[in-house]
Amino acid sequence: TPDDAISRLPETSALRRCLEQIERPRRDAVVLAYAHGMSHGELAGRLKVPLGTVKSWVRRSLTSLQECMG
Repeated sequence: TPDDAISRLPETSALRRCLEQIERPRRDAVVLAYAHGMSHGELAGRLKVPLGTVKSWVRRSLTSLQECMG
């Protein structure tokens, strides 16, 4: 699960802190995409949201992570 992937990061990890600041559906989308290798289409099916929503969530989450990580 996305939470399992995040929990495996060290507590002091900057990435973990930044991921925890992202609202849950967006965080789940980006973790499933990059830690679990799911496509946007697969994410849309799993999360039961339109494909465009998934693309937006992933893009916004990556922007948030870049800003948070500096």
